[in-house]
Amino acid sequence: MKEPHPHRAEKVTLSDSGRRGYTLRARLLIAAMCVLLGFAIVAQVRQTQDDQFNGLRQDDLVRLLDEVTQRNEQLTEESEQLARNRDGLLSGSDARAVQEDVADLLGILAGTVPVEGPGVVVEIEDPEGSVTAELMVHMLQELRNAGAEAVAVSGERLTASSDFVNTVDGVTVNGRLIEAPYEWRAIGNGATITVALDIPGGAFARMRNAGATITMSERDLVQITAVREAPEPEHASPVETED
Repeated sequence: MKEPHPHRAEKVTLSDSGRRGYTLRARLLIAAMCVLLGFAIVAQVRQTQDDQFNGLRQDDLVRLLDEVTQRNEQLTEESEQLARNRDGLLSGSDARAVQEDVADLLGILAGTVPVEGPGVVVEIEDPEGSVTAELMVHMLQELRNAGAEAVAVSGERLTASSDFVNTVDGVTVNGRLIEAPYEWRAIGNGATITVALDIPGGAFARMRNAGATITMSERDLVQITAVREAPEPEHASPVETED
């Protein structure tokens, strides 16, 4: 076996060392150029910003400062509000308040709780017995369209499941026979309800054409104590959602 030539081995080693030295110097030079370029860019940006501000009038600078101050105050208020919301959610107090509000709303809509508030009271005299279930339904529809939040007639709370039926003895509501004079109680905007019921061709006009006499009064406080028991659903069930 031949041994490697000593001069040849020494030549290769020197060539590799020279290339490594050249590569290291090139990298250092490139890094230095990048640093200098970065300083130049930053200086140019600062100079541009200074030139922009130097070109503004004193009034413009004051206005800009006011805008920055107002924006800072808005961000501070938003930050504080978010912090309060976070604390409320962590404590669970807001969640309980929301649940109570939802329960109250559902109770009003379902007619399971007594309610009170501003609204109207309407008394309908029917000497001829000509007020039919259809006229009662029309009256209820007009009240709902006018924004009534709770309605009762002759001691019967009216909800989405209520019905009016013509019978040989008269009109029944929720399966109970009611007799004239009929008293309607509705909680809502009294002025809006009054206009809606008394428009030409509306509920009042149709009842008057049937021979009824109507008396209505707006009140600051209308109490509806009649309640209904919420029926158990037979087919519908709530959908479970992941927290």
